[in-house]
Amino acid sequence: MPQNDCLTPTEASYIATNAYFTLRDWITGQPTAGVETRANVQNRVLGPGTAGTTTPGQANPSLQGTALSGADLGKIFSGKTGVGTQSGFGYLLQFKQGTRRHVVVATRGTRPELGAPDLLTDARGAMTSFGDYGPVHKGFRTTFDSCMVSIGQDARLIMEADVVHCVGHSLGGAVATLIAAHFAALKKDVKLYTFGSPRVGAFGTFSAFHSAIKKHNIFRVAHDLDPISLVGPYPYVHVNPSPTDPNNFTLPSPTGELFSTANHDMNRYIRSVRAGQGGTWDTVRGLAQQTDHDNAVLAKWLLHADNDPGWVQYASAKTLGILFKLFSHVLKGISTSLILGLSAVDLLAEMLLAGMARAQAMASQVYALLRHAAKWAGIAVSNGADFSAQIIRRILDVMLTKLAQIGALALTVGSRGLMPMPLIIAGGWVLAHAQGL
Repeated sequence: MPQNDCLTPTEASYIATNAYFTLRDWITGQPTAGVETRANVQNRVLGPGTAGTTTPGQANPSLQGTALSGADLGKIFSGKTGVGTQSGFGYLLQFKQGTRRHVVVATRGTRPELGAPDLLTDARGAMTSFGDYGPVHKGFRTTFDSCMVSIGQDARLIMEADVVHCVGHSLGGAVATLIAAHFAALKKDVKLYTFGSPRVGAFGTFSAFHSAIKKHNIFRVAHDLDPISLVGPYPYVHVNPSPTDPNNFTLPSPTGELFSTANHDMNRYIRSVRAGQGGTWDTVRGLAQQTDHDNAVLAKWLLHADNDPGWVQYASAKTLGILFKLFSHVLKGISTSLILGLSAVDLLAEMLLAGMARAQAMASQVYALLRHAAKWAGIAVSNGADFSAQIIRRILDVMLTKLAQIGALALTVGSRGLMPMPLIIAGGWVLAHAQGL
């Protein structure tokens, strides 16, 4: 049962996982476009969890064995993704704790089994406005709008609740963020829980979300090497982005490998938040403190080369880590934006957008290390040459290409010929709008 009006980590992770069961035939492991029957969703969300196919060794995410077992299943809503495919996208729950009325809005993530329409939602990297909040990712906004058609039919139920919990994984986490912001703007007490969510808001939108929802009501869970939460570069910024934010629950990845799709799997997130004792957010916060937030971790996997004993192997873990720290230090002094727990790719993107390619404030060490990055990217740079925006753009382009491949791998296992780009959603925008090009 909610503690201080907040779902527990186990409850939130189960709710996020069960949102996938609203997709037709998800229970058989062969999902198709459409909405699952209410009886099957009831079985999976609040019942014994026996409908369809079960996987040995995986947690049964039914809420039947939790303090929320007495909740009532409300509307099963649909949403449009990609080029307009309509399918089950989530559900509502309602329950009481004492005299307090709670409503849960659960949204699912992207499914490559549905083909291009579902994945194209993530590839729409253009920005669009979101009320007074600022610019957001257009594809996520489009899916949010389609979901609100169904959710709006229960608007009275939501508006009469004392607490509104918005929960989602992957794409569902992005949509849940917008739903939470929507109801926060209507002065509702909102709690947001995301798992492996991509970044949603650009520029200052994330801080506007903080002001409306309140940072302590946002529980952002991510594995440190989950590519879906890692890659979308500045100007998109996560909510609770800084490693020092108490509710930035960035946890050690289950595999320790950037290229492993397990780092994005919702069942692995269940295991991660249930690790240790107590099952509270304080427990998860303690686990998050074990995470190495050094950008060298990302650099190690981005640039790793087993067959190259030379500078690349060394630079991947050390030199590039130093480079990114230097970028961060310089940008904090002269950038117009806040650098809040952003990745190495973010920092390169920010350099371009801020027109800093030739900034005198950049120390000679930064230029020396940029030459290493250029060498890794296969770009010839003569000694003593200035690093123009074009050169930094080319380095960034190579990095984005590699990271796009990683993100695609995480979402398209078992699918061929599809290239979703949820995590380079700002990449093309950055390269197109960089100053000096």
